[in-house]
Amino acid sequence: MSEKQSTRRKFLQYLGLTAGATIITASASAAGFDLEEIKKLTPPQQVFMVEYEQWMNDYIKVIREQKNDPTNIIYHQQLTELSAKAEAFQPVLAEMMKDQTFALIYRVSIEKLTKEI
Repeated sequence: MSEKQSTRRKFLQYLGLTAGATIITASASAAGFDLEEIKKLTPPQQVFMVEYEQWMNDYIKVIREQKNDPTNIIYHQQLTELSAKAEAFQPVLAEMMKDQTFALIYRVSIEKLTKEI
């Protein structure tokens, strides 16, 4: 495993994004957030998921760009900034994961990120 892949895997493990997301059945998975599913969440959870989806889309975009140009320092800086933002999500995420509905929707949503990495 390359250093870059190892770092990404450690980053995902830090966020609590493990292979458990792949256990969810194919019928439950989606590429993005389903509006009906988000409506099942509380208003603060909905806000968090919308912010998280934006972060995830930004992160995926930078990963794709970095794959095409791995020596570009700008992409490394952007990944550092996005990693810091992910760390800021941690306390709120840990609290919200106690809700089973939120946890299920969150795990399905991260499948998009997991596939990209």
